[in-house]
Amino acid sequence: MDELFVQNSVLALVLGFVIGLEREMHTIYAQKKKDFGGSRTFSMIALFGFLSAWFSTFIPYFFLGSTVIIGLFLISAYIVNSLDNIDKGSTTEFSAMVTFLIGAMLKFSSPMLSVFVAIIVLFVLNIKDKIQEYEKTIAKHELNAAVMFMMMTFVILPILPDRSIDPLGLVNLYRIWIMVLLVAGISFFGYIAIRFFGTAHGIGVAGLFGGLVSSTAVAMNMARRLHENGFFAKNFAIGITLASSMMLIRAGVEVWVINPPLAHAFVIPIVVGTFSGYLYIGYLYVTTKRENIAQDFKFSNPFELKEALMMGLIFGATLVIIGIVNRYMGDAGVLVASFVSGFADVDAIILSLSTLSKTTLNPLTAQYAIVLAIVSNTIVKMILVLVLGKMVLFRLVFLYYIVAIGTFTLTAYFTLD
Repeated sequence: MDELFVQNSVLALVLGFVIGLEREMHTIYAQKKKDFGGSRTFSMIALFGFLSAWFSTFIPYFFLGSTVIIGLFLISAYIVNSLDNIDKGSTTEFSAMVTFLIGAMLKFSSPMLSVFVAIIVLFVLNIKDKIQEYEKTIAKHELNAAVMFMMMTFVILPILPDRSIDPLGLVNLYRIWIMVLLVAGISFFGYIAIRFFGTAHGIGVAGLFGGLVSSTAVAMNMARRLHENGFFAKNFAIGITLASSMMLIRAGVEVWVINPPLAHAFVIPIVVGTFSGYLYIGYLYVTTKRENIAQDFKFSNPFELKEALMMGLIFGATLVIIGIVNRYMGDAGVLVASFVSGFADVDAIILSLSTLSKTTLNPLTAQYAIVLAIVSNTIVKMILVLVLGKMVLFRLVFLYYIVAIGTFTLTAYFTLD
């Protein structure tokens, strides 16, 4: 007897049995009326799929005929079961059809591929409750944002020309749009994380994921909130410092995506600065009163068309300014421009420097300019905390910046080359 035939027959029975068992367990725990098939039925469907594919090597169109038969059977089962069940879905019937194809794949492809598909099917079937929970959480505008992201990535990006369109050779719409997708993607991850985890869990979650969206916005919001909860200065300091710690990580990711060789120089400074900062945050955590203070952040969606176009304009303008300054004023002009640009936005200047350092800008100048942009952006956050918050919060946050950004800057000074 053919050992491969026996192996695939048994595997088809096992895969069908597992998928059918999941359907049965779902019916039991959901307290629903029993559907047309369970573990035994699905085992037979998977075996029928394999045998149909096996017989097709001897009898032409046998597999095609079997597919039609199983399709008619599932349609009939759906109609019969839906007559007395107005809430009847079609998941089980489609799962049975996929199970039939999984069995057939054992003949046409590697067994591992059938196992892979079966695991994916089990995963999708098993997360129904989570999906329904998320459906209640996701707002319409957030779904629109996901569609906008796909439009920006798979429709707009491919049609943009990957070449300079200006006489100075500085404006490349394709590369600018990649920058927009990168920054918006990181921000959107933080935005969705906050939506799913919620900010009611406290300032730690809000600060950590809020830092992916905007550490400056987190600093402003929490500094203001201190006036409402004056006894929790350390709690708000933890939120602000967690958000600021994400700035270094975010900067490293942005440089690595645009210019990996340039990013290698920042690995040690970012690791040292982040680790030092987390040591200080740990100190704050163990010496402060545990308190979940609900936050009310209202971040703008980074995948709204207006926001995306505005980011594109900022990135394009920053590229042109840095390029012109580098051409006519040299390294000193780039450093000054980077320091000033950091007051407004750190993403645009970091990505612009990373891009230009691949062509016209001295990589060492780009490295120092990135450090200056991070330092100037940190100064802005300190000023905002001082003006909007209280002195006790400013002292705690100031110490963090001295520890984290200070060690980052010193390490960069001695390691960059």
